[in-house]
Amino acid sequence: MRKLLLTTLLMALCSWLCIAGTKVITLSGMVVTGINPKTGNEVGRGDPLGGVEIEVEGTEFKAVSSNNGYFSFEDLPDGEYRLICKKAGFPTVTQRVRVNYVGMSSRCQVLMNPQNAGFVGDMAVKSGDLYVAFSKKPANVNNMESSPNKMIWQQAMAAGADLGQLWNKDENLPKTPRGPGEAFLMNPITGFDNCLMVYPPANPSKSGFVQMQTKPYWLTFDRHGQFLYVAGEANVVQIFDAQRDNALLRNLPTNGAVTDLKLSPDGRYVLACIMGGKPGVMLIDTSTNVPAGFLPTDTSPWSACIAGPRVFACLGDARRGEVVAIDAATGTTVGKCKVGNCPTSVAVTPDFTKAYVACSGNACVSVVDTASVTEITRIPVQVEPQKLAISPDGKRCLVTNKVSATVSVIDTQAGAVIENVTVGKAPIGVCYGRDGHKAYVACRDSRVIMTLDGKSGQLLHTTLPMPNSIPIGVAVRP
Repeated sequence: MRKLLLTTLLMALCSWLCIAGTKVITLSGMVVTGINPKTGNEVGRGDPLGGVEIEVEGTEFKAVSSNNGYFSFEDLPDGEYRLICKKAGFPTVTQRVRVNYVGMSSRCQVLMNPQNAGFVGDMAVKSGDLYVAFSKKPANVNNMESSPNKMIWQQAMAAGADLGQLWNKDENLPKTPRGPGEAFLMNPITGFDNCLMVYPPANPSKSGFVQMQTKPYWLTFDRHGQFLYVAGEANVVQIFDAQRDNALLRNLPTNGAVTDLKLSPDGRYVLACIMGGKPGVMLIDTSTNVPAGFLPTDTSPWSACIAGPRVFACLGDARRGEVVAIDAATGTTVGKCKVGNCPTSVAVTPDFTKAYVACSGNACVSVVDTASVTEITRIPVQVEPQKLAISPDGKRCLVTNKVSATVSVIDTQAGAVIENVTVGKAPIGVCYGRDGHKAYVACRDSRVIMTLDGKSGQLLHTTLPMPNSIPIGVAVRP
């Protein structure tokens, strides 16, 4: 008996020693390049980059990325580190990472581009710049422009005309001289069918473009303005590095068309609404840029947002509409309520108490109490509301009305529309600037971006129309 007990203890000790000696991967990652490896100078797909020497600064930990760009470190203690990445023909890249091993290795992604790599999107992008998703113009979009912002004088100025002598004679022209000295008000145009426009509101003449391979529709940023997330006709969410030449980092498959992209208030997740055979809301972790979860819905969600621990998604068609509240941690439905028919967009107030839902089937905005998940009221707007945006202070809600070619300005405290502002044809995307003083509207069929006063909705400026593309989604870089 004593011998048996000793043998058992020895076996247990050996097992423990084996386990204790097993190394575990505590940090893994991938090195990618935004350059097409076949040509060396075109925007690529975020292709993996092998042969990169990676060193954890101040330690003896080193690794080399494999042919698929993968690298890992074993038994790297928890903490914050700086990776130093080197490869011949590439400038040295450093990147901060945090290791927090809880049974699964921490993950990161490193972008490396050759020296003097040229990108279509290579420009000085600043915080507060507006990004616009321009897609190839359909054949049925009228060539005639329609805008209340006197686009005739804007087009004349872009052609080099000096209107300084005419401004005080024609009431249709602006009431201040607009000669060549103020050419910074004019934005460049591009012949690209599909592209992202980077538009500095304070200086439209410095606008630039990032050519896209497929039609982009919706976009949003992470809270730091480093990563840009774009969804379009392809069943992927594309991730771009807005701090490094807008280079494409990764394509995340979605297994269905994406109908909306939105950042959570805490900046932790990007919500991608997926329609198709397995509809639901994909949660993308903004720290790792990989899917962190999927919340299934009964039918295709048109839009979703987060309020506290809950995800609110709007579902429906021309005959029905509802808002579903889903526990973000468990994926279980914790409440639902009816709203107007065919809800197309949902946004939550800064205090998380109310969700506003644009319902195109009933020309209204449903207001939902997020605690009880009940519809409080319906605010009439105009024909076919599409997207909505709530101001940073929560006092205003702007709603784009596609058929009416207007933007409804809702006073959220009064619960009523205070103004319906006439804009260009078929307004779709809308967003506020960082401070809420201005808002931006994408007018699809007029092919322009319109700047509004964030409080009154007064029209401030209109861009020149693009010849071959139409704007849909808009987002301001934090």
